[in-house]
Amino acid sequence: MVVSQKTAYFCWLIGFIRVMVVFVMITERKGCDGCLDNERAGLLHIKASFGNLDSWGTKAGRAIEDECCNWVGVSCNPATGRITDLDLDDITSPDGHDEFYLNASVFLPFKELRSLSLEYGYLTGCMENEGFEKLSTLAHLVRLDLNHNRFNNDILSPLSTLVSLKHLELYENELSTNVAGLEELLKLPNLEHLNLGRNKRLGNSILSLLSSISSLKSLTLSAVGLNGTISIYGLGALINLEAIDLTGNDIVLKDLDAFTNLRTLTIDASSLTELQGSDLHSQGWLVKLEKLENLTISDSIAQGNFLETIGTMMTNLKSLIIDGLSLNSTLPQGLCNLKDMEVLDLSSSNLRGELPWCLSNFTSLRVFDISGNRVSGDIAQSPLTTLFSLEKIDVSGNDFRIPLSLSPFFNHSHLQFFGGYDIQEIYGDHHIKQQQHGAPPLLPPLFQLEVLGLSSRYDDGEYVGSFPNFLYHQRNLEHVFISNTRMKGVGFPWWLLDNNTNLVELSLVNCSLSGPFELPINLHPHGRLQVLDISSNNYIHGPIPPHLCAFLPMLGLLYISDNQLSDIIPEELSNCSFLEVLDASNNRLSGEIPGRVFDMPELSLLDLSRNNITGSLPLGFISPWISEVYLSRNRLRGTLSSHGAEPGNYMLEVLDLSHNNFEGAIPKWIAGFRQLTYLLLNNNRFTGEVMMAFCLEQLRLIDVSHNHLSGHLASAFTSKTSCGDRMNYISPSRSLEFVSKTHLYTYNGVPLDLMCGMDFSSNSFAGEIPLQIGSDLIEIKVLNLSYNKLTGSIPSTLSNLQQIESLDLSNNNLSGVIPPQLTELSYLASFSVAYNNLSGNCPKQTAQFITFDESSYRGNPFLCCTFPIRPEEQLPGRRGSYDKDDDGDGGGFVDMETFYITSGVTYVMILLIIASVLYINPNWRRVWFYYVGVTITSCHHFTANNLPVSTEYKMWKFRA
Repeated sequence: MVVSQKTAYFCWLIGFIRVMVVFVMITERKGCDGCLDNERAGLLHIKASFGNLDSWGTKAGRAIEDECCNWVGVSCNPATGRITDLDLDDITSPDGHDEFYLNASVFLPFKELRSLSLEYGYLTGCMENEGFEKLSTLAHLVRLDLNHNRFNNDILSPLSTLVSLKHLELYENELSTNVAGLEELLKLPNLEHLNLGRNKRLGNSILSLLSSISSLKSLTLSAVGLNGTISIYGLGALINLEAIDLTGNDIVLKDLDAFTNLRTLTIDASSLTELQGSDLHSQGWLVKLEKLENLTISDSIAQGNFLETIGTMMTNLKSLIIDGLSLNSTLPQGLCNLKDMEVLDLSSSNLRGELPWCLSNFTSLRVFDISGNRVSGDIAQSPLTTLFSLEKIDVSGNDFRIPLSLSPFFNHSHLQFFGGYDIQEIYGDHHIKQQQHGAPPLLPPLFQLEVLGLSSRYDDGEYVGSFPNFLYHQRNLEHVFISNTRMKGVGFPWWLLDNNTNLVELSLVNCSLSGPFELPINLHPHGRLQVLDISSNNYIHGPIPPHLCAFLPMLGLLYISDNQLSDIIPEELSNCSFLEVLDASNNRLSGEIPGRVFDMPELSLLDLSRNNITGSLPLGFISPWISEVYLSRNRLRGTLSSHGAEPGNYMLEVLDLSHNNFEGAIPKWIAGFRQLTYLLLNNNRFTGEVMMAFCLEQLRLIDVSHNHLSGHLASAFTSKTSCGDRMNYISPSRSLEFVSKTHLYTYNGVPLDLMCGMDFSSNSFAGEIPLQIGSDLIEIKVLNLSYNKLTGSIPSTLSNLQQIESLDLSNNNLSGVIPPQLTELSYLASFSVAYNNLSGNCPKQTAQFITFDESSYRGNPFLCCTFPIRPEEQLPGRRGSYDKDDDGDGGGFVDMETFYITSGVTYVMILLIIASVLYINPNWRRVWFYYVGVTITSCHHFTANNLPVSTEYKMWKFRA
């Protein structure tokens, strides 16, 4: 009985202690479902001290202060509610200044902080007496990430006080061995992981300095300025070192076998002289690294048997990453000896052939990446179908054939990533019965994908089946990319958004989606999707859903171009608070552009070109933050109103208003955009003189052709003219039309970045050619001044345009001689001075000028060339040799070719009808011929009585 009472008392005591622990935890966290009150206040203090933290404390306009553990970049201990991790990447100065000094005291409220990340903050240093030494009281801080900042050696002394640090990231800062301070790292007794990569002024002396930090297990010295032959024995004291990264240095390594405990090695192939030979066996260093499990070699040329040697000599490897190593071979059988392999990355290594079936021995393989090679075959009949441990498969950029349904991988229960971009063919799978749209397949897959990418290299116009129905069972999708894959009878899969609440990016480009683009009635709002791309589907029609952003509140990039969307642009679209890119080009949109669309706070790119949009542009239609505006080939009209603000600090880089009906003068405020790089105002009705300096330092492309501009060109060159530097960024999918070498070209990507040109043709500019063109525009590639009223001589300074490829001065009133120095233009491919008043000799037929015939000089009767020139003809019309309104998409309302055809058919039909009627009815036939005879007789008498007759005719008639 006594024992029973003791037992009962003991059980009661244990229960009481449990209740008290729970009570203490609840008391400590009362009133807070997330972090503690004082730590929440600390977060709000950080928000006030830094930029780019606007989301903290609010969500869709509602306060969520009781959920601060769910704020972006904040992690808490679920038991105590205290903050343990802060990820503050990309923070900025609250006032927007480039120099940003940190106040480390703002992190003191977080007593259990274990990890602090301040990557990409571009921090220059710390405030006085507020440096990292303040964090020495945070006894739990073990990881500090300061990558991609501007810290110098001054930061090292304060960091040395953080004795609890085990992981220190200082990648890409401004540390140097030429300045004292690096020895402070020796005061961190627990440091295990150190990243000093891309501190380019460290040099070879960093090796001896680091050799004293015996606690190091991982060391990154990529691109730190190491050079020459490096002996690893200098780091021999690092007996615990397990991982080292020496890529990006100009070195040759020796004595790698000194690191007997090394498990991870990351190097450039050029660092190993052995790779230039044909036999690695004789070197021996591979064999001595007995514990090496992870090997990464990149960016060089190795012998074709390199993989064979790796497979033979390093059978303990679990991870092999060969990135950018030009092997120029097939996958060898010897590689299959690595039976413990978990990660195999052979991307961009110039491999060919098919996957060997011996890869099926890799039963532990989790990651397989062979992207960017020339490997071929049907993926459904490859060894990958037998590797059920795979989590990631990336075969992009090869010559594989892949079934759209992914049915061969339905039993891969661990698969999360499947990349099949830019492959040879995506085909329909007939092994699984295709269900109707929206219905699940008979056997659902065992995997739950997070990333899916399928894109065929060529669009042969054939349908491959219906939408892949296995997606109906996916719940964890975050990124979906399917393009150049025609699917028959498929509408937009709204159910995919409803099933995958974590979906961030959905791209269905050129998939032959059809039907109206309208929101289903019972669809729930999706709070994660940031990118939606359904461009080039051609069959999607109807209006843009007015409440699209109410359903997708986080939408940042919207691409709906090249479809059949119609009706007006909904004004509700301006409620997209996070929308950065809106591309609705090449549709059938009509009506006016709502003024509020231009006021979206994050909008940086707007493309509404190639629609039927009418009306005028509102006052101040260019916001301070927008960088690219494309409104070409619409029916916009009116004048460009006064901007209403000084645009000097605006971000505008591209303005394309071409092929519209704008009129009036080109406003002066356009010259105020200091970042403006591409300006296209051609094919409008602009009038008046050019009272602004077009050629800002950044401008690379100017087209004001086919307008009614007048005055002297010199007014457009009043400031220093230059083609400027290339743009830091322009959307890679963007394209611009520009005439070069008498042909209309579409420029995008790198060609657009390299292009530099001016087109002032088909206007009424007068005066002489400005001398500044020849002295300042030295990088220009295209100059077109044709079809104007320019006078004077051709400046000899044009010979300074050493990069020019197309020069057109035709159809003006230029006089004098053609400067012989123009023959020095070695890149000139198109040249015309036709239809002017030039005289003297033509340039010598040498270099590039040997390719120009008489068409480049015709219409100059006083020119003397070594070949015959056609006599001066009637001056062609006002339009240039290439009329940009005649390409089928111009602003004209009459298709002249169709007009001529229909007119001819009509005339022929009338004649046939008259002939048929006269053949059938003899009475009408007699009347018809009677009136024809009377008409001919009347015309004869009228001619004889009223028109003068030549003497020869009278003599002939008299003799007759």
